[in-house]
Amino acid sequence: MKGFFKWVVQFVVALISILLISGAPQLITGFQKGELLWEEYIETLQFHMKSLWDFRDLSVDYYIGRGEVRQVPVFPQLFENISYSLQLLFLALAAAIIIALIGTFITMLLSEKSRSRVKLIFYFLESFPDILIILLAQLTVVVIFQQTGVLVSKIAVIGDDKIYWLPVLCLMILPMIQLYRLSMLTFEAEERQMYVELAKSLGFGKAFILFLHIFRNAIISVFFQSKKTMWFMLSNLFILELMFHIPGIMYYMSENLSGILFLVTVLSFFLPVFLLYSLGEWYFIRRMSRGGAAL
Repeated sequence: MKGFFKWVVQFVVALISILLISGAPQLITGFQKGELLWEEYIETLQFHMKSLWDFRDLSVDYYIGRGEVRQVPVFPQLFENISYSLQLLFLALAAAIIIALIGTFITMLLSEKSRSRVKLIFYFLESFPDILIILLAQLTVVVIFQQTGVLVSKIAVIGDDKIYWLPVLCLMILPMIQLYRLSMLTFEAEERQMYVELAKSLGFGKAFILFLHIFRNAIISVFFQSKKTMWFMLSNLFILELMFHIPGIMYYMSENLSGILFLVTVLSFFLPVFLLYSLGEWYFIRRMSRGGAAL
């Protein structure tokens, strides 16, 4: 019950914080004029709360050029942009976690010398900027098409088409490398624990110890460390949508930024991410409190 109350408090505080930030442009405008527009700020917050309450009729301003603005309903038009961005984000996160864990598992089976070489390669790749990775991926697709006539993936969204695997690949590479580095540190720390030495003395194989013991304990740390990876991916999502001309919500928001659109966008990302990590945290803490393994 205490854990549930803590979860509710965190959720409510986060929602209130997002709401307060959504009205910040009014205060910033006032500061630029040397005024404190508290009344306008409160009215903006009230408007945002009312808009969220009637979310089915919620609409935002869409700038069509030459100062012209028209109202665009969030549902279903903008909801498609939001869902597309969320699909790319969670597919990339899942791929990054899975590949990082598989890579960690394989690396841990190698000798110390080979393990150091593999880690050095991954650490070098981590220094690559995300824009360069996207450009290299798009250039590779173009070269393959020129040489073979086979289009393995579209390099930009045109019309109502959607592309997935290439944007997901580009979005997950750097987070995967980060998770791999963190996973290696965690796995190697677990490898030095006494229970591993005990398992070796009992005659258990390296792969058996790695999967049945080290993995089941290290995965908890990897899960909590992936929170930072998620926020890193969010910062890269805008660049990805811009480079692939993806009609996602990050690109749309940059072109049509408003308080209510900011509120809707942040909530659309915050709610599923908060729910995912809250459920994961509850599961792992529950298992740990019972004295069992994570899985």
